[in-house]
Amino acid sequence: MMVSEPSRDKEFKSIQDRMPPQNVDAEEAILGGILMDPEAIGRITDILRPEAFYLSAHRQMYEAALALHVQGKPTDLMNVVTYLQDQDQLEKIGGQGKLADLFDRTPSAVNIDQYAMLVMEKYLRRRLIRTGQEISELGHDTSQDFENVLNDAEQKVFNITQTRPQDGLVSTADVLTQTFSEIESRSVGLSVPGLACGFYDLDAMTQGFQRSDLIIVAGRPAMGKCLAADSEIVLADGSIQTIESIYHSQDDPELLTLGDDFKLRLTQPSVYVDDGIKPLFQVTTRLGRKIATTLTHPYRTIRGWQPLGALVVGDRIAVPRRIPVTGNKRLETRAVELLAHEAVAQECISDIVFQLERSPLALFLNRLFATDGWASVLASGQSQLGYASVSEKLARQLQHLLLRFGVVAALKSRSVKYKETRRPAWQLDITDACSIRNFIDEIAIFGKVTAVQQVAAAIANRKPHTNRDLVPVGIWDDLTAAKGEESWKSLATRAGLIGTSNIHVGQRSLSRDRLLALATALDDLELQYLATSDVYWDEIVAIDAIGEGQVYDLTIPETHNFVANDVCVHNTSFVLNIARNIASYHKLPVAVFSLEMSKEQLVQRLLSAEVRIESNRLRAGRITAQEWEPLGHSISTLSQMPIFIDDTPSISVPEMRSRLRRLQAEQGGALGLVLIDYLQLMESKNENRVQALSSITRGLKALARELSVPVIALSQLSRGVESRTEKRPMMSDLRESGAIEQDADLIMMLYRDEYYNPDTPDRGIAEVIISKHRNGPVGSVKLLFEPQFTQFRNLAASNRDY
Repeated sequence: MMVSEPSRDKEFKSIQDRMPPQNVDAEEAILGGILMDPEAIGRITDILRPEAFYLSAHRQMYEAALALHVQGKPTDLMNVVTYLQDQDQLEKIGGQGKLADLFDRTPSAVNIDQYAMLVMEKYLRRRLIRTGQEISELGHDTSQDFENVLNDAEQKVFNITQTRPQDGLVSTADVLTQTFSEIESRSVGLSVPGLACGFYDLDAMTQGFQRSDLIIVAGRPAMGKCLAADSEIVLADGSIQTIESIYHSQDDPELLTLGDDFKLRLTQPSVYVDDGIKPLFQVTTRLGRKIATTLTHPYRTIRGWQPLGALVVGDRIAVPRRIPVTGNKRLETRAVELLAHEAVAQECISDIVFQLERSPLALFLNRLFATDGWASVLASGQSQLGYASVSEKLARQLQHLLLRFGVVAALKSRSVKYKETRRPAWQLDITDACSIRNFIDEIAIFGKVTAVQQVAAAIANRKPHTNRDLVPVGIWDDLTAAKGEESWKSLATRAGLIGTSNIHVGQRSLSRDRLLALATALDDLELQYLATSDVYWDEIVAIDAIGEGQVYDLTIPETHNFVANDVCVHNTSFVLNIARNIASYHKLPVAVFSLEMSKEQLVQRLLSAEVRIESNRLRAGRITAQEWEPLGHSISTLSQMPIFIDDTPSISVPEMRSRLRRLQAEQGGALGLVLIDYLQLMESKNENRVQALSSITRGLKALARELSVPVIALSQLSRGVESRTEKRPMMSDLRESGAIEQDADLIMMLYRDEYYNPDTPDRGIAEVIISKHRNGPVGSVKLLFEPQFTQFRNLAASNRDY
């Protein structure tokens, strides 16, 4: 069969198009230029690799020239011929005549660097074609895990763009030359070998963070912010469990947390913490609530979350005014009545009562109040509901159950006469008008209809007034900031508060209704949240040391708080300060992987530290007129810092590697730091947790080397430190340790003595203990911690503007 000439030409062109990309003429021009001008090779050694040459003969010539260049010998025709002849390669490349022909055909070496870039481009195209074939084979291989296939495919493509001139064995002489140059440059300045983190003493000890290093920063979970083991927590099904039982069961129960809108909702703990034996302090409130915590445990105040050590008698803390939880168990009327009689006889309420549906629970309370409860109207016109019992446990259980109906009751201790003696008794008083209405509407008292009706009539005819359910005086700072330049008289008029143009005078506690009126007039959503909140501001009446005891804590995602003993308690930024400093000083991209906190929370922390305004005021938008300018400046400063945040939960090392490669490519190939918060939350396919941590740390070390960037991973310390007299942590205290200390180049541990010794003179001081260092000797440095701004500063030079 005859083939037409056009068809033959088309077939030839198709075959030519499928030939690997190459430019032999450019390769010859490069080699001729090297032979003609021995100085020319120095211009292309950082650009051109030997494997980039398409012809093997050309590659051997270039390798010979590189070897002579490393030895400091000229790469002229005679030297190259002699070297190839000594290596028994001269005939393989075409003999001396081939080299002479290249020399004669090259006019000059002026454009040798451009030719080198052209040859490298063709080489990368050939690699891309080969990689595409390999990826195609990976796609057809169904025996491998798909995630690994994606990672391998991305790795192959990513490697094409990486320039690593010396991937294999490198002569010590070459490394020494570079090392001497670095030492010489440092001798004339104050720079450190690695990346300075902004903390002077720490930089002096570590010589900065080295590229390709895996750095572990460890600390105890919750850092001492813990509750006594018998603290009680209400769960989603209405049942009550101690924090100790929740820790041991670890069955992911749902419990209450306080949101940014001051509403209680259900959430699940992400981490359970056994924090050993610690000194405990019991907090007693005006409503009679009691809770035992460590001195550093935060409580919600009108100024934000404050550690117990910063609170005094008279301060007000947040407690629930209602518990939005109901059970799902239903009992017959007779069974509920029997449970009420049983509670009085046994002086405690049965566990099943807490899991009752709303209707049978109301019936239970109705019958319980029929035994020792009352309803009365005092001569002053004050209405009151109450209940008395000789059992403190019964009274406290009843106080909690009333909260499920939005009834706030105060618990008081009384001394009553009993058979010629006096014995303690416990009395619940309900005097708040809103609570009384809620009680009458849903519960009432069996057999005392007339008395209840009299109370209902009294509160209906009397203007609601309370001196208990008030928002603390600290709210005036927020109102002042929200009001701006408007006069108080104008604001009061717009809020409909007639005859109260001087409402700010004296700045006493504010009623919720009045706060809501002002917040609505100001169109301030945060203040409206506060006025309509699920929170009652209870006054602290006593803070007592009660000795040491077992403590636990729960880490709650996002909100980082939960309700225990019907009190709102809180349950982390050293490494975040480091990330900010590196991004600011070195102008290098910093990647932050937050597996626990959201990106919004992290940015808020950064902004709080930058502008030095408490984070709770920032979140609420309560900024004074004088603070707006520095806030704007700080936002501008932070927005120019190359900090990138990924808040994907349970991310794996391969996923992290993939995202960092893309970031590195987008940022021109440079990364300053990778920060991971925290190690124990990373995902691994290994069932055994120790093996999983081993796999993760090996992956992070490989990641640091691959990207040539320091990787800082936060880790937890085990409770082993709590069992020793000396509480300073050691490497053996690393939680699930073994591979962590083996793979890490640098291990730093945070220690604050005040958590274990409340009377320590160094309050507010954090010690960074270096337990492992690549250069040998270890030690520690001290930093000043400012909790209101979640910021660390240099202790010795805290007044310096770093």
